[in-house]
Formats: sequence, C-alpha cells, structure tokens
Amino acid sequence: MTQQTSVEIGPEQCGAYKPVALYFLESDCVEYVKEDALCIHERVDSFLTLIFDETKINLIGFKLKGFKCVFDKIKPLYELNDMQFVDLVPVIELVFTQLGNNVFAIGDEERKLAYKAAIKLAANDNVRLYGGAMQMAA
Repeated sequence: MTQQTSVEIGPEQCGAYKPVALYFLESDCVEYVKEDALCIHERVDSFLTLIFDETKINLIGFKLKGFKCVFDKIKPLYELNDMQFVDLVPVIELVFTQLGNNVFAIGDEERKLAYKAAIKLAANDNVRLYGGAMQMAA
C-alpha cells in the first residue's frame, strides 16, 4: 500500500509574484501580466490581446501574437541581437504604425484605443523581453 502525503505550499514558500514578459516559442507570442490574479483576455485583432483583471476594468497585461516576425523586423532598426533585451513599446508602436492606416481608414476607434492602452502599459511598467528568455524557450 502506498501512503500519500499532502504538502501545502503557501505564498511565503513560493515568493512574491514578479511580472515579466515571457516569450512562448510554440505559440510564437509574448505575454505580460503585471498581477497574479484572475485574468480576462479580450482579443483585439490577430496581433494584440488585452488582459484585464476580474472586473474587466483594469488593464493588467497583453499578449502579442506572431512576435518573432515583428522582432526580426525591428532587430536591424535597433541593431539588436538575440542576446539583447527588447523594449516592447517599439514593437507595439511598429505594429500600430503598420496597422494604423487601416485602423484610421475604417475608423476603428476601439482598436486604436486598445493599442494605445497596451503601449501605455508597456511604457509605464517598462516592459522588456530579454533575448536570453527567448533562447531558453527554444
């Protein structure tokens, strides 16, 4: 007969939550969530998903899909290599600029506001993705 032991792990054993932008190789996306809380995802378009808290009022994160393609486009602009960090604000701004003509042409105010909110969150929280994290995921 096998005896099972139950071990409870509380927050004091796990340490404090530290927000960090993570790259997921399998799904080619970057996700940043600044709080360890229940999250509600709201898809904006094929690139951006906003992440809200349980009230759906406070923006606490975002997900950027197809990130490798965008990263490859900005690497020469900023003379980056895979071992350097990437400030995610220019990435969001680059996509926003590329999509901008379409967004403004069709008057998609909601989409425009979503990108501005993600840019503001990334800038305020100084969100960065480190090349080492991308390589560890590989």
